Amino acid sequence: MDQKVTLMNEIRYAQRITQRTARLYRRASTVLTFLAILGGSSVAVSLSKSAPDWLAIVGTLAMAAAAAASLAVRPLEKAITNEQDLRKYTQLETLAVGMTLEQLQAALAKARETDAAEVELLRDVAYNDVVREIGRDDAAIHLNLQQRLIASLA
Repeated sequence: MDQKVTLMNEIRYAQRITQRTARLYRRASTVLTFLAILGGSSVAVSLSKSAPDWLAIVGTLAMAAAAAASLAVRPLEKAITNEQDLRKYTQLETLAVGMTLEQLQAALAKARETDAAEVELLRDVAYNDVVREIGRDDAAIHLNLQQRLIASLA
């Protein structure tokens, strides 16, 4: 395979993994926000005399867990970082058409210097996205259950 084509496929891979990672973190942020609101609402409802006491406990735990996870993981910030990486690689893909092999290698190496951390389970998923895009379904990797689950979320 031509080296420039290989580099273009690496750019596509970087686009797919950043795109899927951003989508995963955005969805995680949405779920955590929903759980925090739901937990807060159940705490407020439990203040009425007709609501059972366990509702306040469950609501408080849900709200605290969602808030703690959101603070620890910071999914929205990670989604934004991955979206910036996606734009970077999309721009590089556009510029690559007019680049020599050496220029493209240098530009790709420079782009990789500032990449956000990847979600390990998404690597094979992104690889499969690329091989399917280029018509090489035979090169797709069999995904395990965890990878298929995370692929459906991302």
